Amino acid sequence: MKYIKLFIASSIIEFAQERASLSDFIRSLNDIYVPRGIYFQLTICEDLSNAVAKDRKQAEYNQTIREAQYFYILFGRGSDRADDAIYTIEEFDTALDQFRKAGAPKIYTYFRQLPEGESARKNIRDFMNRLDQEIGHYYSTFCNVDTLKLNMLLELTRDQTVGGTVKVEDGMASLDGHKMFSVADIPLYSKNETVQKLLAQKAQLEDEMGKLALEYAKNPAGDAMQRLLANSEQRNKIAEQLHTLEMDVLQLFRQSTEKRQLGQSLNWRERDALQMIDMGNYEAARTLLEDQTWKKEIRQAEEIIEIKKDAILEYISGQKTLIDTYKAEGNTAENARKVIAVYEDITALAAKHHMEPDVLYDYASFLYNQRQYQKSLEIAQRLEHWYALEPDTSAVRRAKLYNLIGLDYSAQNDFLTAKKAYQEVLKIYRDLAGKDSDVYQLNLANSCNNLAILFFDIGSFKEAEKLYREALKIHRDLAEKSSDAYLPYLANSCNNLATLLRNTGSFKEAEKLYREALKIHRDLAEKSSDAYLPYLANSCNNLADLFCNTGSFKEAEELCREALKICSDLAEKNSDAYLPYLARSCNNLADLLCNTGFFKESEELYREALKIYRSLAEKNPDAYLPDLALSCSNLASLLQDVHSFKEAEKLHREALKIRRDLAEKNPDVYLPSLAISCNNLAYLLSDTGSSKEAEELYREALKICSDLAEKNSDAYLPYLARSCNNLAYLLSDIDSFKEAEELYREALKIRRNLAEENPKVYLPKLQLVCDNLTALLEKTGRREEADSLRREVAEFYQKQLAQQ
Repeated sequence: MKYIKLFIASSIIEFAQERASLSDFIRSLNDIYVPRGIYFQLTICEDLSNAVAKDRKQAEYNQTIREAQYFYILFGRGSDRADDAIYTIEEFDTALDQFRKAGAPKIYTYFRQLPEGESARKNIRDFMNRLDQEIGHYYSTFCNVDTLKLNMLLELTRDQTVGGTVKVEDGMASLDGHKMFSVADIPLYSKNETVQKLLAQKAQLEDEMGKLALEYAKNPAGDAMQRLLANSEQRNKIAEQLHTLEMDVLQLFRQSTEKRQLGQSLNWRERDALQMIDMGNYEAARTLLEDQTWKKEIRQAEEIIEIKKDAILEYISGQKTLIDTYKAEGNTAENARKVIAVYEDITALAAKHHMEPDVLYDYASFLYNQRQYQKSLEIAQRLEHWYALEPDTSAVRRAKLYNLIGLDYSAQNDFLTAKKAYQEVLKIYRDLAGKDSDVYQLNLANSCNNLAILFFDIGSFKEAEKLYREALKIHRDLAEKSSDAYLPYLANSCNNLATLLRNTGSFKEAEKLYREALKIHRDLAEKSSDAYLPYLANSCNNLADLFCNTGSFKEAEELCREALKICSDLAEKNSDAYLPYLARSCNNLADLLCNTGFFKESEELYREALKIYRSLAEKNPDAYLPDLALSCSNLASLLQDVHSFKEAEKLHREALKIRRDLAEKNPDVYLPSLAISCNNLAYLLSDTGSSKEAEELYREALKICSDLAEKNSDAYLPYLARSCNNLAYLLSDIDSFKEAEELYREALKIRRNLAEENPKVYLPKLQLVCDNLTALLEKTGRREEADSLRREVAEFYQKQLAQQ
């Protein structure tokens, strides 16, 4: 068991309720972390024996302080007992002395925000001045104990050996999905005008939704359903904005806390702004940090060698706080422009004076999250050049940068360059894990997974499988040591490897891994349904997909329906977060029902998914237009199967238009899906006699796939073979036999090579091309040649099966 010691010093009289609340909070943390092998040991004033003399008790306190890793000290107005503050200040001095000697404990000093007109007693005011003028220790203010809880939660989880994901959603702070406490009374949250406005709008819409639901129940034939849908869409939009903003508020809180703890030199403007942030006064903080005279002072300081470094560092620090303040006031286009303008200013300063390289990484990450991938890459490459000139740059920093570069390239479908970046990340963490496995094993496993996902996407299945297996072994070992902490990672690794094995035809092992992931997620969801029900639904869908591949349709349907029920319930509670999950579950069950001939229910589900994605795409086209196009294609394919050609064509054309527009803006990402839509519509048109337009679309798809395969053959040769086969089939029907034969032979060659690498997947596809080509040869009077080709492919088929 790893023990982490915390000490809380405070006036015994003033903070009795706060100490009790913090004790309860630490107990709730231990409920989560003790199963992970971590125990938080909290010492507060009442913990030490009252049976000893005061000087002896204080000596015990002081020894306990010296052994602590975290020291929190709370001051209020001051009690009537003259010695109360004296002993508390002595405890601070003990902690400070120990910190100067050993680098621990970390010290957090809080002063309660007093009502207007009240002031603290003189000894406390003197101590505050001493912190400012003599010690240079930055303190915080608070008006509610939840501020201290949030600080503790963020600081403890920042320790890599503790870990944990902290979120704020709907006014509640959570840790790894466990709800911990309300943040409603923390000023940074309660005085955020945008947050409060969104909360009020959300509450009003929820109230209206209840009334409309009653109205609909009484009169289903009226317009209540339409108004319910409109209400739901608006609520989803508001909730999505709120949840994004809540995380930005959390980030501002995190950064302001960390800056005080790090003890770096801060300009007076930023010090005062941090106090304003504590009180939730965003406008005052912005005013201080936007001060144009500060920028002028920096330009002047650049010319004065003796003072420029510290002044520039303070300025960059203050502007980073300004960025976090902008983000916490709302994710608007105007705020994004302001953030970019500030980053441009401080990254130029950082580069010019070769200091604070982290601001370039932060800027590149911000641009990536804004989907400005090329600009993000440019900034990241500037930082890469910087690191090349700094051999002492930490390995972890280099790994983070290469991972971001890999993400930028992957987002632009430059998989080969992304691969090099991810391989560099893997190499770094492999070296680090060799030196300190306890700290870096998880990073190593995550790096294996990231690179494996890329290999999977480009069709390099052998490399992907090797890395997935390595990640799985690491996560399994970690989960054996601390199941509560690492079981979610183990389930993710099981799912990843199982998906690859399913796609390469190794169904038996894939089923075993999917079942393991499903059991883990089912167990986790029983303990914490809010956190793990979405993962349970995903595991149900994954295993159902496998059962569809193996013809176990009954089991597949049961799992699809379970996933659909979970996602439907989740979407009712939080539609903005879970509507995409619901749409996916609708699509999955619809696929299954379509394949088993239940077209009516399948169509209903496809239409529900389409309706959801259409609604989501209206609100956020960048995120959901690709899903809308896919949903159009799914429904169109079903309608085509049941001969509803007119609506099917309309939907295929809609999908084609969406993907054409997306490909014009970002060809590297969307050209593959454009080729799919060209093929889909061409297939329908060839069935309905519009051969000319069908041929044009097939040729467009062929050109796209040919170009893609030249750049990245591993990823796109399967697409090229399909396009060759499709166009050849059409040309054979219209008696263009010569070109059709050439295309069939190209498809045959590609699939033969692919079948040598992955026979389970590509042998059936090779046989399909062979059948098409032999039919053409027989149609043109070349029966002997057709028979020879059949024998040749059959021998190849048997040889590959024997090698397995």
